[in-house]
Amino acid sequence: MIPFEGKQKGFTLLELVAVMVILGILATSVSTFIRYGVESFTNATDREEVISSARFAIERLNREVRNALPNSLRTLGANAECLEFTPIAQGVIYLDIPVSPEPISDTVQFLMSKGALESTVNYISIYALNSSDIYNKTSGVIEEISSVTLSGSKDSPSTVTLVNEIVFKGESPTQRMFFIDQSVAYCIEGDQLFRYQDYEYSSSNLPIATAINRALMAEYLDYSDGEVPFKTHEAALSRNSIAIIELIFRRNLEKIAFNNNIQVPNVP
Repeated sequence: MIPFEGKQKGFTLLELVAVMVILGILATSVSTFIRYGVESFTNATDREEVISSARFAIERLNREVRNALPNSLRTLGANAECLEFTPIAQGVIYLDIPVSPEPISDTVQFLMSKGALESTVNYISIYALNSSDIYNKTSGVIEEISSVTLSGSKDSPSTVTLVNEIVFKGESPTQRMFFIDQSVAYCIEGDQLFRYQDYEYSSSNLPIATAINRALMAEYLDYSDGEVPFKTHEAALSRNSIAIIELIFRRNLEKIAFNNNIQVPNVP
């Protein structure tokens, strides 16, 4: 037999250990790169979700507050966690109203500025100068409607009939009369912002948390540092009333603050 004289080839233990060490280093580097990439993507996605939610809430607040009844803005709660206001359904020009010492009456004639009124309109407001007048519905500036008779023409007088015969507290300098809806409130509860409507009215208390018409507007709010989310500045001779909104969001240890001032352009 002819002996096999070829050299046998293979890996030494040192070479195997060196390869394993190199592969371990490469695997660690790759996994770290992937982990950081995934975390960056997740953080960016979460940040965009928070910003989108905040923009939606602020845009909705802007639109509604700007259509609020003059002087109806007010804050509720120990830390001003609720902003309440009364939306305007329609503004018109009245022709005449009963004001002391005139006799009481349950009708007001007015000129319509556009089409039919919404069915949710239950009250009229004339010359409300502060929130107490508005939320105390026996103050002589807010009166409940019994019926509305429209003339069909903006040049012919229409008539609103009230539930009670009354005299109003005062004349509006511009003869403005507002048809108004039920009040609306935006409230922060925990880390969420809710919008309330058609809730049981109270002159000072917060809306009931079990209200049927309660909608979630934003999440991930954080007021653990005692910040105040809502502030109001009443109207003055040089400016209209202003709502100051400070929404603070926190997610994944990242804090985002949105500050926004909303001016109410309507006048009594």
